[in-house]
Amino acid sequence: MYFGVKIYVFVKLLCLTLQGAAAVFGELPSPTNVRINSFNMGLVLEWNAPQNHTENITYRAEYKPLLRDFEVVCLNTTAHSCEFTSELNPLGIYSFRVRAERERSASSWVGTKEFIMDEHTILGPPSVTLVPDGADMELNIEDPVLRIKTFRRVYNNLTFNITYWKDGQEEKAESMKSPLQKVVLNLEPLTRYCFQVYVLTGRFSKQSQPSIVTCESTKAYSWEKHPWLIALGAFAGMAVTVGVLCLIVWRCYRVARFLKPKATLPEHLTEFLLDQRRSFLAMQSRTQPEEVYHEVSILFLGTETDDGDRPLVDKTNHL
Repeated sequence: MYFGVKIYVFVKLLCLTLQGAAAVFGELPSPTNVRINSFNMGLVLEWNAPQNHTENITYRAEYKPLLRDFEVVCLNTTAHSCEFTSELNPLGIYSFRVRAERERSASSWVGTKEFIMDEHTILGPPSVTLVPDGADMELNIEDPVLRIKTFRRVYNNLTFNITYWKDGQEEKAESMKSPLQKVVLNLEPLTRYCFQVYVLTGRFSKQSQPSIVTCESTKAYSWEKHPWLIALGAFAGMAVTVGVLCLIVWRCYRVARFLKPKATLPEHLTEFLLDQRRSFLAMQSRTQPEEVYHEVSILFLGTETDDGDRPLVDKTNHL
């Protein structure tokens, strides 16, 4: 009986001691607005100071991996944030907590919900470089840069969502998706286009922040870049040439048909025309007979005049 009384008194005193200690450590109000700021796998725990208690206050911040105890990262810090990035795994699940302390007094802990790194972190924008090549535009896309490991070691099965439009016509924007980091688009030559890209992950279907809008102008067509255009032009030229030659041959054939038709004349008419032709040719080829002639002179004589003049010869013709 006496032993039982001793045990009762000891337990009572222990409870009173623990209650007193709890009262001492519970004098300070807790930090407020405790939040996690995680960007590209970096993680910072942030909070606000307790209301009306800002002097000589320090903070203690801890984290707890899944299936493990809490570990201290920031102790006796006066800052309102604590960097946890170097302690974390990109595929880990963690809980965080913070409390205010002043001398021998401490506030109650303020904790967060479980934070899944690869699901809850915010993914920053990819970087985009534009390289015009004639009427083509080449897009070189770089993954967001993570604070822990490389992007592709954490996320796989990525898709890039590409939105582009003519400068000043954003309401007519077009979109396409590609798993490739190098994309070539065939656009209108000598036209300025703007582009914006974001990443969509297969894991958790996370969407990154969009890239900054980048604009660049295409150039004139590059014939060396498209040899098939040269071949097409040569083929078209040959086709036109062959067509013209065929047309000339057809016209000549029609003229020949007109001058020498297939229809034949009756036999008796053909013979008549041939006889006429032979007669004409014979007349042309026959030599003229030599003419025989003698010279004849005709004299016209008159009488003497009263004046005693000699007779006059009026005309003399030689035949």
